[in-house]
This record gives sequence, structure tokens and C-alpha cells, in this order.
Amino acid sequence: MYNAIAGSCAEQEANAVTVNTDLYNLASVKAIHETAGNNAVGINFNAGAANSAWLTGMQVIGTDMYISNRGNNNNFDSTHVLFSKLPISSTGNGAVVRQNPTGLGINSCEGFGLDSTATKIIIADHHANGVRSGTLSQSGSSLTVTLNGSSLSAGGGIRYARWNDDGSKYYFGYQNVPLNGKSKVKQYSASTNYVVQNSDTLLGSVDLPHDIIADLIFNSDGTKMYLAEHDGYIHEYDLSTAYDITSGTLVTTLDLTSFYGTIGSSPWWPSSNTGNAFFLSGISWNADGSKLYVSNIYASTLQSKVNGTVNPATVTGDGGTRTNTMPVIELRVQ
Repeated sequence: MYNAIAGSCAEQEANAVTVNTDLYNLASVKAIHETAGNNAVGINFNAGAANSAWLTGMQVIGTDMYISNRGNNNNFDSTHVLFSKLPISSTGNGAVVRQNPTGLGINSCEGFGLDSTATKIIIADHHANGVRSGTLSQSGSSLTVTLNGSSLSAGGGIRYARWNDDGSKYYFGYQNVPLNGKSKVKQYSASTNYVVQNSDTLLGSVDLPHDIIADLIFNSDGTKMYLAEHDGYIHEYDLSTAYDITSGTLVTTLDLTSFYGTIGSSPWWPSSNTGNAFFLSGISWNADGSKLYVSNIYASTLQSKVNGTVNPATVTGDGGTRTNTMPVIELRVQ
């Protein structure tokens, strides 16, 4: 006996859900911006927000972008605030709408992660070699970060820290020492969701063949992991177990080196510096996975590779008046 299925074949076909395979697909981004060579959209916010030699982290939530500067104990930006919020804009001055005051009580911020409500934060304290957590509240022009839990020792030179989808796990990583062209990624179980404690349990770690991973994010269901490598590459891994970094298989690598100039092309660095400025510092998908945002620690994006208007055209940077740049690029999947 066969079970009858209600509805005609035509009705079933009409009711079928169409899955857009381009969403969260790094291969789609690669086809458009690397293989076909299409420009990115430049996201402009140097005016009043990112006037720092070290743009260390970035995350998009809704129509807003959150960024971090390295902060204390750094020769270039020791007086700058750590976190800023601003609307995503490819034109205009991209003015910051909220910032936290100085004196947060941590040594630096090399990267950070927020939950979907932008109220729970995890921070990579590079100079203290630790991971911290806290709450984030917003009022008027202020962001208020209130630390909680305790500092977890991170190992050598932590570069980023991120939550999973419910704060029950968190992730961070650093370059292996001695240097061997590999980076270590660790995942921990939080004893209290969205709170880092120095007694939290290590769930696993992996050594990956990428030189200094600068950020780590997931797709919406945790079955894909994306890693930003400091020398201009983004890697996509399929995860056989959601949000488990030890279950990954590399599937795609995106080369973004053509989007960046020399370190000296950034207004915040000496123009005489001719070193390559590929150092990616943050990556973030938008809410539906149709756009990928990438930040560069030097803000050295080539204007010839992006669409959008830099405003103001010049800023007071290293050595005086300098040409402004777009510190974040927006890539698309279709």
C-alpha cells in the first residue's frame, strides 16, 4: 500500500522553497570580484571614526557597522577609543554615531565579536594575551562596555575572538610560535553563555596552514566557517558538525591582494613605507549572506578598485594632509 500525497505535482512544485545557493558562498564572491575582476563598494568612515593606524575588527549588524581600534599601549593610537558604531555608507562622511570612552580597563583590542542584538561582546586583548567578555549598552552618542567574567589566557599574540550563535561557545586564535606558517584556532565552552571565565573548558583546537588568521566567522547555521588571513586571503571551510572548528574541510580561497596598495598609501602611515598592506583585520556577512564586508588594518584600499565617494577627500594623517581612503570594502555574491 502506498501513502497518498496531497496536492498535484504542479501544486507541490509551486510550493517548493527555492534555495539561493549564492548566499554565504565564498565561491560566488570569488567569481565576481577575483575571477571577473569587478570592483567592490568602498565603505567610507575615516572622517571622525577610523582615524587610526590600526583598524583591528569589524562586524555588521543590520544597517550598522561596529569597528575597533587596537587601543592602549600602541604608539599610533594610544589616545583613541576602542569601539565605534556608524551607519554603513559608501558616500558622505560616514560619521560615527556612538563611541565608548577611554579607560575601559583592558590593554588593547585586536578584534571582537558581538551577538545578534549587539549587547554581548567578546574582546581579544592582544597586548594582555587574554580574552574578555562584557555587555554593550547604547545611549545618545555613547557606547558603554561593562566587562564581566574573568580574563582567559589566550596564548601567543591573540588576533580575534568570536561567539557562536547562542554564546555557549567562543573561539580565538593566534600564530604558532615558533613561527611555522600555521595558525592555531581554539574553541571553548562557556560555563555561562556569553561570559568568558578563566575556568572555561577547552573543547578543541586546530593548526591550520594559514599565516596569521585575523578573524573567524560562521554562516547562519554554523555549517561554514570563514577565516581572514592577514596577507589578503579569505578561506571558507565546510564544517561537518555545526560550530565545531575541528570538523572543517577547506573548500574555497578568495584572493583580495589586488584591492590594496602599499602601507604608505594609507593616510595614517608614513608615505615612504612601501611594504605590502594586505593585512586583513575583520570580516562580516550581512544578515542574509548576500554581502561580505572586509576591513584592512592599514586602511590602504586602492580607490581604483572600489566604487563610492571618499568624503572628505583629504584628512590630517601622518605627516600632514593626506589622501583619504576607504577602510572597508563590500563584496557581493550575485
